[in-house]
Amino acid sequence: MRRAGRQLLRALATLAGIWLFINLLPRWLPEDPARVAAGEFATSADVEAIRRLLGLDLPWAPALKASASRLARGDLGTSVRYRRPVAEILGKGFPVSLRLALLAMGLSACLGWILALGRSPRVRWLHAAAVASPVYVLGPLLLWAIAQHLPGIPVAGIAGWRSWILPSLALMIPLAGHQARILHSQLERLPGQLGPRCWEALGVPARLRWARWLLPAVSGPWLTVLGLQLGGLLGGAVLVENIFGIPGLGQLLVGALSSRDLPLVQGAVLLGASLFVLAQLLVEWCQVFLDPRLS
Repeated sequence: MRRAGRQLLRALATLAGIWLFINLLPRWLPEDPARVAAGEFATSADVEAIRRLLGLDLPWAPALKASASRLARGDLGTSVRYRRPVAEILGKGFPVSLRLALLAMGLSACLGWILALGRSPRVRWLHAAAVASPVYVLGPLLLWAIAQHLPGIPVAGIAGWRSWILPSLALMIPLAGHQARILHSQLERLPGQLGPRCWEALGVPARLRWARWLLPAVSGPWLTVLGLQLGGLLGGAVLVENIFGIPGLGQLLVGALSSRDLPLVQGAVLLGASLFVLAQLLVEWCQVFLDPRLS
């Protein structure tokens, strides 16, 4: 329990540091963020209005206090581009990214275990092929191949369940390759250890041995990799969402960066960091549940 409390405090401290950094970074930039966001032909009054919107008209201490007060109310500011609350904009993109991330992680976990349990020498080639298939290569290849030969599967948007096939495949294959490598190396070490031999000599059924000893023994490193991947996916699969035209957090972030929409960038970064830290915290708690020696 004490360890869980320390982990929670560490997660909160990490988020506080990220919030402090993204609020102070615009003040350290060599160019004026308000002038950049206003555009080339903006008047001085327009620039001053955007500076007030960004909170850059205040000294850093009062600006941080105002930002913390808004954050406590769930207010992430107002988008310069859309003139709407950032929380409302992110609230529309987050469910899309969450669905894509959960689909990709669920499929990659299944494929990773299937590849890790395979004993054929060809399985290692499959591991290497999956790892060596980054999203920015696999996504366009799938897009080209499916558009040419399977016209019934949509290649853009999220209209219907078929539209999730290609982005999920583009994400799950490299993730499964990394997971399979970790699981395969862990499973190869088990037969020579004393624990499995003792359980087998005592006549413990194979299913019980797997559930009570083998699975917790190999799940620690796998969960660590899974948590890192899940946190990154929940933060927004930027490449996949832009390749396949999916209106999620990744596409919102790219649009905000191109239009210099500072409040939307800050809100997206803070949300992505929060999801990443939350995923890591859940993984650590799951590891303690599977292996009480870590508590």
